[in-house]
Amino acid sequence: MHLLDYLEQFFYREDQLCQHLGIDREQLEHWQHLCIFPHASYSLENSIQCHSVQGIYDCQVFWQYYPIAMQDWGRQISKANIDSASVAFNLFAQRAMQALNYLQSEGLYLVDDYLDDIGERLTHLWQQFLSGQFGTQTRQGQIEEIIQMDALRYSIDTLTEGMTITTLSAEQRQQLHPLMKQFSKAVIEPPGHEYQHSLRAKYLDALVLKYDLSLKR
Repeated sequence: MHLLDYLEQFFYREDQLCQHLGIDREQLEHWQHLCIFPHASYSLENSIQCHSVQGIYDCQVFWQYYPIAMQDWGRQISKANIDSASVAFNLFAQRAMQALNYLQSEGLYLVDDYLDDIGERLTHLWQQFLSGQFGTQTRQGQIEEIIQMDALRYSIDTLTEGMTITTLSAEQRQQLHPLMKQFSKAVIEPPGHEYQHSLRAKYLDALVLKYDLSLKR
């Protein structure tokens, strides 16, 4: 898929996001200054040549793209009149813990000690969330996808000892397969030019190959 087609399908340009949220660019930048709203996941800067009946001219374009879930996040902080990073983080953490509870209710194998340092872990994920990093890793940039991806990877790494064990027992395979399927649902299918450097290629595909596992997307 062409990069622009990919971005138009799975992301909002900054102007589109602002229109959906009913805010202007200055408000968006103010939220980012307050550390309550993520930065763009993609920034495109390009020189283009425009041909029209009026003639030919060169111009510069600069577009920023945000994952579509940022519309939901923006509406939440706007509705709640959040203007504090600590309050925004509490909302982030609340949604993250609800997502963890959902995973556990689904009966997935989650390592108990994942929760031992959950406060520190959520703080780290929050900083990555604000940087826009997860827009290039998760399908929609949702908080629920972010925490699921992190918790599932921790459990997978524990089962496989960081992919260092040679073979898996039947019990380990039985535990691992549903974790990988859920992980695959959370992780984005990146455009072709980014695939080999993506989390899906470097981690999920590597797991499938190393342990001879099948995984339908």
